[in-house]
Amino acid sequence: MASSSAPQHSSPPPSSSSSSTYYEIPWVEKYRPTKVADVVGNTDAVSRLQVIARDGNMPNIILSGPPGTGKTTSILALAHELLGPHCREAVLELNASDDRGIDVVRNRIKMFAQKKVTLPPGRHKLIILDEADSMTSGAQQALRRTMEIYSNTTRFALACNTSSKIIEPIQSRCALVRFSRLSDQEILSRLLTVLEAEKVMERFCIGT
Repeated sequence: MASSSAPQHSSPPPSSSSSSTYYEIPWVEKYRPTKVADVVGNTDAVSRLQVIARDGNMPNIILSGPPGTGKTTSILALAHELLGPHCREAVLELNASDDRGIDVVRNRIKMFAQKKVTLPPGRHKLIILDEADSMTSGAQQALRRTMEIYSNTTRFALACNTSSKIIEPIQSRCALVRFSRLSDQEILSRLLTVLEAEKVMERFCIGT
């Protein structure tokens, strides 16, 4: 769950004739934060990421915790803060449970690490691997070598449910940030904020 002070809005349809093609952004994306400070819950983890955003000194990171706790949202928000308008070309996000074999590391990840992107001084390209603990051992060994070779230009963020399933040579090269489940109150508070922004209760009352 996450909050955002500036929700994204899709453009309104230019005319009624084109209303059938009007695309409404899902709320989970519309209210996804672009700043680390807007992430709900996990105060300690968020504080650590805020320090990185402030100082600009991005290490390789393992984000460990249950699904739905804000790991990927947090690292994407950090990428937005560090890279700004360069985010689109300087960030590669992969779901390692789908792309978990060694060929993905040798091809897509290595090719992105080799790609030249002009960034502000002290900034690096970022490769985000969701569900990294599902990667095969061979893929993780190949990833370790890639992390070493391209350490001057590329940083890695590995989101996983269980950090112990990441091989030790990778763990030793990463900062570990732990996430835990959000409380019911944190979830409820965020949901009420979204409902208010969308005027859901107002429309419900009018409808009844």
